[in-house]
This record gives sequence, C-alpha cells and structure tokens, in this order.
Amino acid sequence: MAELKHLYTAWDVDRHIVLDSADKLVLIRFSSYENPPDEALNASMAVLSSRIKGEKTDRKDADDQFKRQKHRIDGSGDNTQGMAGLENTMIKTPQASSGVAGMEHYLFTHQIDALLVEISPKVRKYCTIYAVDTNQVPEFNQMYELGHDRDPFAVMFFFRNTHIRVDVGTGNHNKINFFAFEDADEFISIIDAAYRAGKLGKNMTSSDKKYSTVSLRH
Repeated sequence: MAELKHLYTAWDVDRHIVLDSADKLVLIRFSSYENPPDEALNASMAVLSSRIKGEKTDRKDADDQFKRQKHRIDGSGDNTQGMAGLENTMIKTPQASSGVAGMEHYLFTHQIDALLVEISPKVRKYCTIYAVDTNQVPEFNQMYELGHDRDPFAVMFFFRNTHIRVDVGTGNHNKINFFAFEDADEFISIIDAAYRAGKLGKNMTSSDKKYSTVSLRH
C-alpha cells in the first residue's frame, strides 16, 4: 500500500509550504497518533473499527476483549506490572471511557491517511499532500494548536505561504480534525474549495457540505 510522503523537520515543513504553494495547494496532515503503541492492541482496534462503521458491538464485550488482551500480555492475572505498562501506553482522551475507545485517535488517523493516499493521484496537478508526525516535529504545535489529545489529527491547507481556512460547519475553520467522509470525492470537494480560494487571493472559504458537531458524535 502506498504511503503519504512525510516531512521530518520544521525546516522541511516551512520549505514545502513556501515553495510548493507558489502554484499548488499544500495539504498537510499533522498528527501525533500515527502508530499504535503496541501491536498487541490490534484486536482492540478491530473491535473499535467495527463499532465506528455502524456494526453493533456491545461496550462490555469490547472491554472484555481488551482485558483478555492485557491478560495475555501479562502472562498471568496476578502480574500487574505488565498490565500497568500497557495501560500507560493508552492515550487518554476526553471521550475515552475504556481502553478500546482510547484507540480511536489512532484509528481515525489511519482512516484519513488511507483516504489521502487514495486522493493524492487525483489531485496531484494542483495539490501536494504531506504528513507530519507532531511527536517528531513539535515546532508547530503551539502555533496551530496541535499535539494535544483532543484531536486525532489536523488537516490544514496552504497556498502561496498563506493558511487557507475552510468552514466545514464544525465551528473550527483552521483545520479538519475529524473523519466523517463517505468517499474520496467528498473530501476532494473540500480541497477544490481551498484551492479556488487560494487562487482568488482569499484565505477563507466554505465547503459545500457541512459537518455539524452533532453528526460527528459516535
């Protein structure tokens, strides 16, 4: 499977925003949730994926599976050290009430990356797409409010060294920090809107479809 091109330094990010955006839109996906902390949590992510896709997965069953996974890693129900170590690797989020829910940010980042990989060849003539791990490149965290546990990722647009903001109906015009797209064309329409705004010298635009905060709850 193809992967997004990564930028590994702040200088690289700045350089591509300045140079690439002279005639193309630059899309950067920032995230600190690129890789789950332990492959042993894959089962938990699979359960979570099913729940997010609309399949009815009982919360208790999901939690029980997560506990069995921790028990297997520990090797014994009495060994709490391994369990504590695993729990410490889990990302605690405001909406996370269980270990499975705590993996949501990794899953959403994986989903947006897969979508961007699919989109990349379709928009290559007018948009370049990059990924940045904010654990490795933290320099933009304060400027763009990145690297915290409220967002799984942040997709941002730049044109001619200007940040293009997009009103998608969530109230946050600075970045796209959710995954609720039915197909690639739906996201391409947002890219197109940002590109047109940049070409017209505007730093703010609006998407055709609006994603209310209510519709984003899961």
